[in-house]
Amino acid sequence: MKFLTFVEIDLRKIFPFLLGMYVIAIVGFQGIFAKLASNINGKIVQSAAESGTTLDEYLKTIDKMSFLSIIDSNPLPLVMLIFVGLALILFGFYLWYKEWFGASKRIYTLLSIKGSRFRIFTSKLVAFLFIFVTFYGIVLLNLFLSSFLVKFILPDQIIASDLVQNYILHSQLLPFVIPVSGGSLLFNIAFLIMMFSILSVFVLWDRSKRIWGMIGGFIFMGSTVAVFFYLNTLDLYTSEKTIVNWAFTLCVLAISTSFSHYLLKKKVSI
Repeated sequence: MKFLTFVEIDLRKIFPFLLGMYVIAIVGFQGIFAKLASNINGKIVQSAAESGTTLDEYLKTIDKMSFLSIIDSNPLPLVMLIFVGLALILFGFYLWYKEWFGASKRIYTLLSIKGSRFRIFTSKLVAFLFIFVTFYGIVLLNLFLSSFLVKFILPDQIIASDLVQNYILHSQLLPFVIPVSGGSLLFNIAFLIMMFSILSVFVLWDRSKRIWGMIGGFIFMGSTVAVFFYLNTLDLYTSEKTIVNWAFTLCVLAISTSFSHYLLKKKVSI
């Protein structure tokens, strides 16, 4: 069986859930954003009435509205997206573990296919990355849709220009949801691969050694998490912290991937 066939099977399996979650992400974000913009519009109309001037005259006295003043001042839309992202992480972990737990016919089939077993690992990694790359795309799509929606809710003369671009460049909250630069995107991808590799060690060790494997997997995951948090408590300059995080990610990635390869090749049996 070709590697792309493995990937296709994994993507086909997760597609219905992803579609549902992305619909929730779009509808939920746009609904919350529309409510926030409507509240702002209502306050503007009320303030204009209280000032005793016409709405057009009052609009000339207020600052332009950007996504910074709408979303960052009330980040409920981004919080909703964060919960969607967490649900996707848990879903990816659940699928990976469920397939290897117990007497799964699918895993028996995969293990009995001729060729490198590491294709199982890499195909699921591709599916795992696909989930989050498309999630990043959904977040950006929401911002672009909101840039059109706001024009139907707020007066044109108070809407700032380049809403999406300025928000990506200047938002203090958006980086908590998606990477906003090439360097952070590259690190996020490496970090996601590391997370997947750590989980794979747990899953494969559990499969090969049962109770002792589960204990060993928990210890491995717990130790890497503890080291990561310890490194991020160190009082370092930003450049130093970036180097430390990259070094940690690449080292753990190399160790966990190598260990997963060893377990798949030598320890995991049908």
